Amino acid sequence: MTRTLHWLVLTGAVLLLSACGFHLKGLGISSRPLPFSSVYVEEGSTQLGPLLRETLSRNDRLVVLSSPKQAEAVVSVLSENQSKEVSTINSGGKVNEYQLSYTATVRTVIGGSPIEPDMQVAVRRYMNYSDSDVLGKEQEENLLWTDMRRDAADQVARRLAYIKRPATMGTTGPQSLKPANAQPKP
Repeated sequence: MTRTLHWLVLTGAVLLLSACGFHLKGLGISSRPLPFSSVYVEEGSTQLGPLLRETLSRNDRLVVLSSPKQAEAVVSVLSENQSKEVSTINSGGKVNEYQLSYTATVRTVIGGSPIEPDMQVAVRRYMNYSDSDVLGKEQEENLLWTDMRRDAADQVARRLAYIKRPATMGTTGPQSLKPANAQPKP
C-alpha cells in the first residue's frame, strides 16, 4: 500500500512539473526567437567556436550551416582569454582560493551588416586550492574551464535573441543614410 502511494505521489509530482512548463536548463529552446533563421559559426582556432555551434544547433528553429555563403547571419569568435589569479591566501601565505576568469569577444554579421558593438562575454569561477591534492585540483580546474566555455556559449546564444535586425537590408555604406528622394548635386 505504501509503495503504491509512493509511486502515485511521485507520478503526480512529475506530471505537475511538466504541466507548468518546467524543463532542465539548456534543454529547452529560447522563448524569444532569433532575428535570423540560418547561421554560420566561424570557429577559427578558438575553443568556444565548436561549443557555440553545438549550442545553436539545439535550436529547432535555426539552421546551422557549414558555409557562410547561404547563411543569413555569421557569428565569429574573435578572441578568447582565460586567466587565473590568487583570490585568497591563508595566514601562512599559501593560496587558499583562485579566481578563474574567461572572456570572449564575438562579432555578429546579419545580412552583411555587422552588429556593433562586438559582444563581450565574461565568466568567473572560484576554485578552492590545497597543496595536498594537486592532481585532483588540476582536473577540477580543467573541468571548470570547460564549464565556463559552455556557459559563455549559452550566454552568446541567449544574447543573439536580443539583437535587433538591421533595418537597411541590402544597402551598404553611406547610401543607406540618404533619403529616398535625394538628388545628386551638380
